[in-house]
Amino acid sequence: MRQSETYQSIDQFNLRQRVADLSQPPLLIQPVTLADPALVEIAGFAGIEAVMLDCEHGMIGTETIRSMMAHAKAAGIAPVFRPRSFDPATCRQALDQGAAGIHIAHIDSAEEARDVVAACRYAPLGRREMSLGRAIRYDISHLKRYVAEANDRLLLAVMIESLEALENVSEIAAVPGIDVLHMGTADLTHAMGLAFGEDNPQVDEAINRVLAAGKEYGVAVGIPTEDPEEVTAWTARGIRYFEADTPDYVLRSHWARREAHLKSIFSAG
Repeated sequence: MRQSETYQSIDQFNLRQRVADLSQPPLLIQPVTLADPALVEIAGFAGIEAVMLDCEHGMIGTETIRSMMAHAKAAGIAPVFRPRSFDPATCRQALDQGAAGIHIAHIDSAEEARDVVAACRYAPLGRREMSLGRAIRYDISHLKRYVAEANDRLLLAVMIESLEALENVSEIAAVPGIDVLHMGTADLTHAMGLAFGEDNPQVDEAINRVLAAGKEYGVAVGIPTEDPEEVTAWTARGIRYFEADTPDYVLRSHWARREAHLKSIFSAG
């Protein structure tokens, strides 16, 4: 038997079914904004389930993304690609290199959501093109199986973070092939003329509207927080996809706490 015939599945990850399976807890995805593949490896060894390779807010180039994909596979962690902005070719390249999902910012209409599906799903849902890249281990004998599995395994998340997107959220949720409506709460709050973090019924009403659209069309809803109390409350309300803090933010907070603690010891002495 050829080695290629021994694989049960080409892709070791199935984030689409993972998020949709209500018998499992929500997915916590760790964004990576710093251009170092070692961070992906560290996240995997730390037990994190999935990373978001964030090129929208992080300065990460194409070759580094490719290395991050390889490090993710080595560490057993699912890589989700977030481009600077939606571009079919960039998304296709990431999928061909082994991305387990695509996370797109600033989707404001059903037409834009359909464009994402067209670029990232194979027919009949989309028009994704064939490739002989890392996703099939550079072996054409895997191509047929990979294509047959990809639409059911790859996660597509789109961000609802404008007043226009909020107005069109039901139509966006109704687009076949979209798996997650992820709330961009900072941008959406700003678009409402409110300060981020401000407790305002408008924000809660917006989140309820997105949750209702997700429930109606069987699409998961996500929100950015890793605060335990907030995660508990949002999970009870049906959130299935949580975006954690970025490593630069976490590192800065950790260093600040450490320095403050040590300085208090030094000053006491």
